[in-house]
Amino acid sequence: MASARCAYCDATLQPNSMFCAECGQLVPQLSRPPAPASLPGAARPTPAPGAAAASAAPRQPIDPVPLPSLLPWQQARANEQPVVASAPPVLQKVELLFSTGQHVMVSGRAVIGRKPAQTAAATGVQAIEVLDDTRSVSRVHLYFELIEGRITVADAGSSNGSHVERAGQEIPLAGSGDVVEVVPGDRVWVGDISFEMRAAA
Repeated sequence: MASARCAYCDATLQPNSMFCAECGQLVPQLSRPPAPASLPGAARPTPAPGAAAASAAPRQPIDPVPLPSLLPWQQARANEQPVVASAPPVLQKVELLFSTGQHVMVSGRAVIGRKPAQTAAATGVQAIEVLDDTRSVSRVHLYFELIEGRITVADAGSSNGSHVERAGQEIPLAGSGDVVEVVPGDRVWVGDISFEMRAAA
């Protein structure tokens, strides 16, 4: 077979080259001859026996693959027990620390004063007698209650008044017996005497 030559510079072309190595021109590619048409009367391939029946047969349904209701990481979360925050214990008893050095435990209702015994006996509550040489504390000065974890105080109509000291602020107690809620850590003044409340076990 004779070597192909460039149509532009007549240089010999390398086999299967797209460009001429001498002039760089694109080498025209010969189109492939069309595929021969089927001759009339040519026999067509006969399908294999049973192929038509197989193609016409209905497809059998495929059973679905059962999936777990929960994925592994979801299953682990489902097995986790919820963390329930425990409620704080209800306050049952408090200790009153007086500026006179007295320490008194209270777990219900009480009357605080210089001579509260008679009033306490009449009402069925605890009597807390305050040692006060200055007599700034009235005979029945303050009502104290610890009920269902809630502490309240009320002035009993004292002569020198009462007030609550909390975080540097003073909350006066009206002599009409208005109830004020207090918490452990507050300091209550009865006349010139004071006491601090602490939660007791």
